[in-house]
Amino acid sequence: MEYIGQLSALNKVLYNRELAYFYADHDIKRQQALELAQRELDYRRDIYAYDVVAWNLFKNGKFEEAREAVSQALQLGTQDAKLHYHAGMIYQHLGEKEKAKEHLHRALSINPYFHIFFSDTAKRTLVELENSEVAARGNR
Repeated sequence: MEYIGQLSALNKVLYNRELAYFYADHDIKRQQALELAQRELDYRRDIYAYDVVAWNLFKNGKFEEAREAVSQALQLGTQDAKLHYHAGMIYQHLGEKEKAKEHLHRALSINPYFHIFFSDTAKRTLVELENSEVAARGNR
């Protein structure tokens, strides 16, 4: 993946999006990935550029900024499981459980197998959110 990114740079072809997703998904080179994502957004300004920025802001611990970017990514209502998964994880981390559950449900209803790892993470996170809600009701 990095080699393709290097070739793209040499050939003056923009390949920041996939490389930034790759780094974020594998929790490596977080700062570099965020810089790549920002360049992608400067160049493209589409929902996936906003999504890659949101995901990389999230991975860099910039959760409020990630919320802003993911809301831009979702503004057209595109039915893409990855977009909703990213939104769900961002909202979950911000403590917005209802929004997190909504987006994780939507991701899994669009495609329950959208990613080899993240679909299981979405399912597990959804169960945790629902269990915490049940526990909270039981403590009242």
